[in-house]
Amino acid sequence: MLTSRTRRFGALAAGALLTTMAVTGCSAASDAATGSGSSSGSSGGTWAKSEGTIVFGATPDQAGSDSNWKPLEDYIAKETGYEVEYYPTADYTALIAAAAAGKVDMVTSGALQYVMANNKGATLEPVAAVLSSPDVKDPGYYSEAIVPSGSPITSLAGAKGHTVCFVDPNSTSGFLFGLYQLSKAGLNVTPSGTDANGNPTFSDFTAYFAGAHDKSEQAVASKQCDVGFAEDTIAEPGAAKGEVTVIGKEYVPGGPLSISTALPEDVKAKLTSALQGASVEAIKGSGVDVTDGFTSGYFGVEPENADYYKTIADLCTEIPAAKCAG
Repeated sequence: MLTSRTRRFGALAAGALLTTMAVTGCSAASDAATGSGSSSGSSGGTWAKSEGTIVFGATPDQAGSDSNWKPLEDYIAKETGYEVEYYPTADYTALIAAAAAGKVDMVTSGALQYVMANNKGATLEPVAAVLSSPDVKDPGYYSEAIVPSGSPITSLAGAKGHTVCFVDPNSTSGFLFGLYQLSKAGLNVTPSGTDANGNPTFSDFTAYFAGAHDKSEQAVASKQCDVGFAEDTIAEPGAAKGEVTVIGKEYVPGGPLSISTALPEDVKAKLTSALQGASVEAIKGSGVDVTDGFTSGYFGVEPENADYYKTIADLCTEIPAAKCAG
């Protein structure tokens, strides 16, 4: 039976000190006209690349993100009549920069990347949030704290003085909510400086940035890190295999499917309708080839808007040290 996760995140911003550092190829579908950054005379909007082409940006949080998202790209093309082109990015920072520079027309990302991109000048509007499991209706998921199987560390208070694996400084569940959990456990999560790569350092623990959720779980499983954080769809399978043990979790607003508000109004309407109706059943029914990589991580959507992410946006502005503060 489908379950609905309680949206508990609203209570986080009201809690305690909150000193945390806040914190997807082409599918031809039409003979659209071209012209970089062209505007649509009928609706007065602007396309990232050329009229008739939707540029699709995705968070590269796991290997194969481009091929894994192709069924959704193809579905969008079928539903809207536009060409859909995948925009490759190396990491979270590059995706945020692409959105801020107006190089993408739509983005699938974590909640934090959406907030950060808009704070850096992007004009993205969430229209739906991706469900994280076939067994839920609420798009939220969990940031899970993990330790190697058999570790003597049984709570996050024990992370003090140890190496902690995060995903990326721009990751929602793999960094922001990791810091939040550590803060609740009594650790100081105010950055004490930066390392040679410009990543934050902390006095109470050594931060290691794995670069992806699966890599964070693997680093913990191999005991490269004493504690780590990853989204539940990565952490739970690792725990089921006996690689790691989950010692904490925190609810996270589900990652949005966002569209550029600069697009022509009729294009935004078509794209919104396609995205809000992008259930797995609808995608399969459209005749699109659905891959195992896609169905292993995509379970449909729930319509959402900016209000769903307001708490993260507020958190970003309330913490002076937060990179997402603009």
